Amino acid sequence: MAQPRPRETRRAAGAILTCAVLAALLRLPFARTGLSMDEGGYAHVAREWARGVPLYREAWLDRPQGLLLTYRLLLGLDPDGGAVRVGAVAAGAMITVLVGLTGWLLAGRRTGTVAAALYAVVGVAPRIEGFTLNGELLASVPAALAVTAALLWQRYRTPAWLVVAGIAAGGAVTMKPSGLDGITAALAVLAVTTGRHPRRYAILLAGAALPVGLCALHGATVGWSRYWHALVGYQVAALGGTNTGVDDRGTALLHSLHAVAPELAALGVAAAIGLWSVRRHRTTAATMAAWLAGGLVGVNLGGSYWPHYWVQLLPPLTVLAAVAVTTVRRPGVRAAAFGAVLLPQVAWLVALVPASPAQRERAVPYAEAARRDARIAAVIRAGTRPEDQIFVLVSQANIYLLADRRTDYPYLWGKPIEKIPDALPRLRTMLDGPNRPRVVVLNNAPARVDPTGQVERILAEHYRPWREIEGVPLLRAVPDNPPR
Repeated sequence: MAQPRPRETRRAAGAILTCAVLAALLRLPFARTGLSMDEGGYAHVAREWARGVPLYREAWLDRPQGLLLTYRLLLGLDPDGGAVRVGAVAAGAMITVLVGLTGWLLAGRRTGTVAAALYAVVGVAPRIEGFTLNGELLASVPAALAVTAALLWQRYRTPAWLVVAGIAAGGAVTMKPSGLDGITAALAVLAVTTGRHPRRYAILLAGAALPVGLCALHGATVGWSRYWHALVGYQVAALGGTNTGVDDRGTALLHSLHAVAPELAALGVAAAIGLWSVRRHRTTAATMAAWLAGGLVGVNLGGSYWPHYWVQLLPPLTVLAAVAVTTVRRPGVRAAAFGAVLLPQVAWLVALVPASPAQRERAVPYAEAARRDARIAAVIRAGTRPEDQIFVLVSQANIYLLADRRTDYPYLWGKPIEKIPDALPRLRTMLDGPNRPRVVVLNNAPARVDPTGQVERILAEHYRPWREIEGVPLLRAVPDNPPR
C-alpha cells in the first residue's frame, strides 16, 4: 500500500477525530436515561469494595477487577454514578478512533475513515445497549487498542508496540473474561508476519499476562477458590445445569439473534462481503477473521445471550463493513452502500427527534425501569435510615446504588441465585434471621426465585406490605424483632 502524503494523512486523521466527536455527541443524549440494571449493580459493588467490603465475598460479582476499577474511578468523579454514562461516551469515542486506525492500517485511509464513521453511528446500538457502560463495551476499548498496536508493530517493527498490544489484550480480559478478541487478532498479526518466532510471541503474551497476573494476585489475597469460582467456576458449573444443554443454548441464541437483527443484519451482511473481498490479502484476512472469531467465542461463552453480548462484535464488523463499502469503485454506489449500512441506526435516531419525552423513554430498553427504580430508591431513602439494610428480589441491583443502602446478601442478580448451590439456602437464612433487611423490594415474584415456596412463606411471616411503586411492592419488616 502506497504511503499517503502528509496532507492526506492530516485529512484522514482529522476525519477520524471528527467521527469520534460525532460518536460522543450521539451518545450524550442518553446520559439522561438513567443507569441500567448492570451499570448500577457494577457501581454498587465497586462502591462497596471502595468502602472496604471484601470483593468476591460479601461484594460478589462474576466480573474481573479491571471493570470494577474503572467503575471505582468513575464513582470517584461522581459518587452518584452520573460519570458512568460519561464513561460510556468516552469509550464510544475511543473505539471510534481505534477502529478508524485499524481500517487505515489494514486497507487505507478511506477505509479507516469509513470504519470510524460507521462505528460512531452504528455503535450507539440501542437494542444491544451500545451506549451503556457494560463489560462488552469496556472490553472493546483495550481489545481494539491491541489490534491497532499489533498492526503498528507490523508496520514499524517497534517492540514497544508489541508490548502495548499485549498489555491491552490482557486488559480486555480484565474487563470481562470473554474479552478474548484482542489477543486472537494480535496473535494472528504475529502469525502472518513472522511465522514461528518465539521471542515475539513471548513479548506479546508477557504483556497480556501483566494485567491478568495482577488481577490474579489480588484474587489470591481475597481467596483463590472464591476468586476462581466467581470468574470461571460459577460459569462452568452453570453450563452443566439442566437448562443449559445444546438445544437450550441454541434456542437462546436464536432468540437473541432475532432481537438484535434490526441493528446487526445490514452490518453483518456488509461485513461478510468485506471478509470475502479480502480473502487473498493475507494480513487483513487473518487479522479480521481472528478478531471476529475471538468476539464470537466471547459471545458464546456466557450462554445467556443477553443482547449486550453482541456489543463485542461491533468493532470488527464495522471495519469489515468499511472494507466492503470502500471496495465499491463507483462513487454513487459506494455512497448508497454506506447509507444502507447506516440506515437502521439513522432511522432509529431520526425517529427520536420529533418524539415526545415519553416516546423517547420507551425507545430505550431500560429507561422506563430506570425511572421506576429511581422512584423506588427515593422512597427507600426517605423511609429508612442510612444504616438500614435492604434487599431487592432480584436483579435490579441499581436500586442499591440509587438508594445508597447496603445488603449482607452477596448475590444481587438472578442467575447466581439460580446456579450457585448455596445461594438460595443463604437467601432463606438471611430473610428468616434476626438481622433480616428492613425493606424487601419485590420486583420478582418470590415463587420465581424459590419454587419451593419457602421464601414466600418467610416473607409472609416477617414482612408486611409498605408501599407500591408502579406495580412493584415494597415490604417492610415487622417491628417485633427489630432487624438491622
